[in-house]
Amino acid sequence: MFPPLLRMIAIQLLLPRQDSWKEDTDCCSWDGVTCNSFTGHVIGVDLSCSGLYGFIDSSSSLFLLHHLRRLNLAFNDFNKSSISAKFGQFRRMTHLNLSSSGFSGMIAPEISHLSNLVSLDLSADSELGLETSSFIALAQNLTKLQKLHLGGINISYSTIPPSLLNLSSLTSMDLSSCNLHGRFPDDDLHLPKLKVLKLRGNYHLSGCFPKFNKTNSILSLDLSATDFSGELPSSIGSLSSLESLDLSHCNFSGSIPSREPHQNLLLGSFRKSIY
Repeated sequence: MFPPLLRMIAIQLLLPRQDSWKEDTDCCSWDGVTCNSFTGHVIGVDLSCSGLYGFIDSSSSLFLLHHLRRLNLAFNDFNKSSISAKFGQFRRMTHLNLSSSGFSGMIAPEISHLSNLVSLDLSADSELGLETSSFIALAQNLTKLQKLHLGGINISYSTIPPSLLNLSSLTSMDLSSCNLHGRFPDDDLHLPKLKVLKLRGNYHLSGCFPKFNKTNSILSLDLSATDFSGELPSSIGSLSSLESLDLSHCNFSGSIPSREPHQNLLLGSFRKSIY
């Protein structure tokens, strides 16, 4: 049944390369399709950057692929489709990337049902929104997350859930320009594997410089264009793995250690007050 089903998906989404998906060949050999070697079930579909243009609604044949573990539809144009409740049925899914693909509207709260997700990227679709309750549920339920990228999604007037800062497996978190409010926790971060933290563009998010554990190996930290403030701690000097730091358009004061050759420290309009 899978070749006709995948062909139907290709037709529905106006897939430019659908001619390569031939019905008389094994769908597991098709470009962008991965199958389980024992059962033959389709477990992965990667159609990123494929020039797709179409509409995904709850009746899409996509949702008949019940065994999907990986789905990448990034950098296409789904013409203001919504991220519907049907996405929540992919309970086996570990990787979901719908970034920069023209989705709009409120993200269905069922997205928080994907408890096996390791990577979730819904970023760069500025017409997307996420209810505060869904944001909290996501942080509480998706405990296996290593990558969480929600940059550009309007999570209006929401604070950062404490449970999100206790995901011990998290390596990359991008919450840039999410319209977050409130204060970033002053307590030590319990994110031992965190490499990338981006909070830029949340103008009403305040806090002091994040307190990283001594064992943390943060590579990139972007707090630019936020309401973070206060004296910069001397502990910045102990972040030996740090390669990129952007504190521009914040309200920090004080000084930081001389940067190493491999470090890119963007201090913007606060350069004079820091050096």
